[in-house]
Amino acid sequence: MATFLESDLEFTFPEDWIVRRFDRTAAYRSVSGHGLKGVDFLCLVGEGDLWLIEVKNFRLRAGRHAIVRRNPEGLAAQVGKKFVDTKRLIRIVNRAIQRTWYTGVLRWWWTLAPPRWLPGRPVSTYWFWMEAERRLQSPRQVTCLLWLETPEWNAHYERATTDALGEWIEPGNILHVAERQWTKNHR
Repeated sequence: MATFLESDLEFTFPEDWIVRRFDRTAAYRSVSGHGLKGVDFLCLVGEGDLWLIEVKNFRLRAGRHAIVRRNPEGLAAQVGKKFVDTKRLIRIVNRAIQRTWYTGVLRWWWTLAPPRWLPGRPVSTYWFWMEAERRLQSPRQVTCLLWLETPEWNAHYERATTDALGEWIEPGNILHVAERQWTKNHR
């Protein structure tokens, strides 16, 4: 199982998921500062799904000022741009990878004999980007998840955010907005 810390929250992913912290990849860092935004996690799930996961933590955290929640439309615009830009960046990275003869040969080989991923075994960065783009080609295999940590649960806010975010999502993509209320007893 892979465990990551994001926005002071710990996320543990199933063993059979291939997970990348998108903003920590060399590909994202190479385009950072050019107006493109990215999600927190890119996940290759099972044999065919691609998950784009964005985390927003609105809880009061030690040593930090209170984070004011945006209105649903504002939050949807911010997160929706990240979903759209992430898809663009996956395609951009693959175009850059295809420019070298070596990666062209690798891509050709992987179409003939796709590598089997085994938990604990490193996955080629080139293969990861190629596979992410392949999965983008089937909209029904793409899930966009917004994970919200809030001091209080608000069904109206979650519903309004989901509706506004739906305008940013490609037809066929799956959208989930998960809001979790944080209480003193919740760990």
